[in-house]
Amino acid sequence: MMRRYWEWLGLNLGKHAGMVGTIGLLVTLVLGIGLFSLHFSTSNSDYLNKTDRAYIDNTRYESLFGGDPMATLITFSPGKTIDDFFTPHNIKLMQSLDARLAADHWVYSEVSPLDAMSITSTLLQSPDGNPFDTPAASIVGGTIGKDPSPKGKTARLNYLGAQYQRLVRVPTDQQNLSNPAWVDFLVHENNGAIRTELQAVIPNNHHALFAVYLQPNLTIAQESTAADSVNAIVATAQFQNATTITTGVPAVLKEIQSYLKGGILVLGAIAAVVMVVILLLLFNVRWRLLPFAIVAVGMVWAFGLVGFFGIPLTLATISALPVLLGVGMDYAIQMHSRIEEEVVLDRAAHPVQAAARGLGPALLVVTFDAVFAFAALWFAHIPVIRQFGSLLVVGIVAVCVCSMIATLAILGIREYKSPTRGKDFSHGRLARIVVWLGSLSPRVAVPAAVLSIAIFVAGVALEGKLVLQTDPIQWLNPHSQAIKDINALKSASGSDNELGVVVSTNQPFSDRTVDYVVALSHRLVDKYPKVLYPPTGIVNSLDQVLAVPGASEVPPTGPQVEALFLGSTPSIQRTTSAQGGQALNIIFRTKTNTLSDLVPIVNDLEHEHAPPGMSVAPGGIAIVGVGLLQNLASSRVVLTNLALLFVGLWLVLRLRSVVRSLLSLIPVLVAVGAVSLIAIAFGIKLSPMTAVAGPLVVAVCTEFTSLILLRFVEERNRGHEPADAMHVTAARTGRAFLVSAGTAIAGIAVIATSPMPLLRDFGIIVALNVGVALLSALVVLPPVLVWADDPKRGWVSRGMLRPIPEPFEFEQPRTPEPASAVTVPGGAEGAFDDVAVDPDRELVGIVTDGNGSAADHLASAQEAAGALQVWVAEHAASETAPSTPEH
Repeated sequence: MMRRYWEWLGLNLGKHAGMVGTIGLLVTLVLGIGLFSLHFSTSNSDYLNKTDRAYIDNTRYESLFGGDPMATLITFSPGKTIDDFFTPHNIKLMQSLDARLAADHWVYSEVSPLDAMSITSTLLQSPDGNPFDTPAASIVGGTIGKDPSPKGKTARLNYLGAQYQRLVRVPTDQQNLSNPAWVDFLVHENNGAIRTELQAVIPNNHHALFAVYLQPNLTIAQESTAADSVNAIVATAQFQNATTITTGVPAVLKEIQSYLKGGILVLGAIAAVVMVVILLLLFNVRWRLLPFAIVAVGMVWAFGLVGFFGIPLTLATISALPVLLGVGMDYAIQMHSRIEEEVVLDRAAHPVQAAARGLGPALLVVTFDAVFAFAALWFAHIPVIRQFGSLLVVGIVAVCVCSMIATLAILGIREYKSPTRGKDFSHGRLARIVVWLGSLSPRVAVPAAVLSIAIFVAGVALEGKLVLQTDPIQWLNPHSQAIKDINALKSASGSDNELGVVVSTNQPFSDRTVDYVVALSHRLVDKYPKVLYPPTGIVNSLDQVLAVPGASEVPPTGPQVEALFLGSTPSIQRTTSAQGGQALNIIFRTKTNTLSDLVPIVNDLEHEHAPPGMSVAPGGIAIVGVGLLQNLASSRVVLTNLALLFVGLWLVLRLRSVVRSLLSLIPVLVAVGAVSLIAIAFGIKLSPMTAVAGPLVVAVCTEFTSLILLRFVEERNRGHEPADAMHVTAARTGRAFLVSAGTAIAGIAVIATSPMPLLRDFGIIVALNVGVALLSALVVLPPVLVWADDPKRGWVSRGMLRPIPEPFEFEQPRTPEPASAVTVPGGAEGAFDDVAVDPDRELVGIVTDGNGSAADHLASAQEAAGALQVWVAEHAASETAPSTPEH
């Protein structure tokens, strides 16, 4: 029944090519409207599930303390230091910036060096000029009695004495920020180091930082707009003896947003050029660029449907266009080549019908191979990968339908109007290469299969040794201005990232709460000194003021912290506490961007057992990255195995044999195992995008292995012995296989031209593995199939051989008169050498001796023979070039 359906398509699509073209144009126009509904999605919900703890914790954290941070790096001119920065002009500028940023609706809070200095000044400045009456002296002095160690008591007394000596050197009337000597006292410890409580905004003597926190839970598009707004405000400030760079996570996300909008088109254009070159150089057929034109229309169908279904475009789906181009080209190339094979080699009476009957069912099989492989992506833990799977499933179905219908219709009418007269291509260069690749003796079949399984097992065993590139900065274009600015920020300040921690309590500003915040902060810094800087927070700031080298740890009291909070600027209050002190913020600047270094810290926080009445949760952009990394780690292997399982089960059902299914998957196992082996051998850090590599490799490779197996069965059905059947398969399909393999690999390899390492590394590793898989399919599969279908076994063709049906006709033709009975004026009986159409009849195919023109003599033939209808007859091999009508 299925073959009859394909015969009907092959006969009627070309016969009604005009109608098919009109309908196809309308479908293209309608689906093209969907292109205007395409949208880019770039929020945290693309990378984390809304039920993930990381998503829940970060959403709450941002609602309390604001969204992603931006930082303005202030670099002082040569010869100038932080002591010289607070001039009246610069102070006025910072006050103006504070006011303008606070009024910007994109900004949640901002903390300037002026804000930080205000806290220190409040603590270290005496209201009556007596150095011992400063709040800091009073608080530190109060800790002397609490220090349990005599050595600690002595250290605190000595510290206060040294502070006193420094303070009295600055007259009371000169204790203002315009005085470098006063700034020096406020900023530096007795030993000249930057005070710990100021290091978040004054990391060293030559730089200062202006922190801006955007509104919570913005999308990347919104953050891009917010970043532009902040940049525009900061750019108006021209500090004396200093320059500025404004950067941060929003600036990086804006870079991604910009690339998303243009990158997909650039990659698609490069892929198009490469594929056109491949077709021009290797695909030696008539209208060799037709497959590309058809697949281009298929792309309109695919992405139009994507738009109508509301599937968003993301950083992951940007690679879909070149992938679909490469994989989709296979359908059009295979059908195009098969039609010309039927014309040139088999000289079929109905070549398009024969091609549709022979290849159509196989193309449906491989389409579902790809659909089931891509469907495995729906089980990913990451929304963006699930969206990528949906896009690929919709896209591959649309491209397949377009490729088969358009190819049959266009070549059907072409062969009807202008039959192909080519030479035997089964002995051409490409065919000989494929024959040679598959020429291994069947005796190597078992060792080759065992080796393939061994490579797969080795790859799975070494999976745990693979190293993912977990530094987000290394995912992006290193030559972009955003990344240059981020690197400048890190080089100057030692950090470009932060990890937030919110401590929730039902006892705000109590001694119990303050003691816990201090203990938690110290424990994390002591445990992860190579990752975390000392934290920033209202509790932490006062704790750091009280910390004296050589003294015991004495935390501040709750009332002391509350007093400091109430005396702070509104910006600092919004950044450090919320809900009336029931939520306290601890901000850790990190010394690394590598998300894997933050994983154990996040795990510790998620499993932290806070005292009764309190809870702890991480937050900030770092927790989003860690959550993404954890989801990637849990998805990569699972997705590959699911793709193998889904495709394997589909092939068992469709091929009605477990053995045939396993034979098709042998080259796939090589490719899957090779991912790990190649990465380890060359020390390659895998891009997080390789989470989707397994299903892609499975889809592309099983597409080829299924076509090879089904064509082998078709040749066995024609009576060829296994070795001959494989030889014929390789010779006849070699051209199509190599060209379509080239386009498939090119479609993926083009991603390697992306300036973003995240995509570039993905393109390299996946293209390499697809290449290995296809080479394995052409080298390993042929001897395995020949061995498996030996008469003693018959595992491949058993149950699949059936009589070859006659071409399906929809009107019962009248029995034609013998050719000798045709009388043609001019003595040219039976002398037609071409094809003609009787406008009142079905297509007429005439067997001739090559001495006349059917078009010239049809009218005479009709007069002589009446309403004669002559149906296409088979040519003997010795006769001249046959007519190849198709209608």
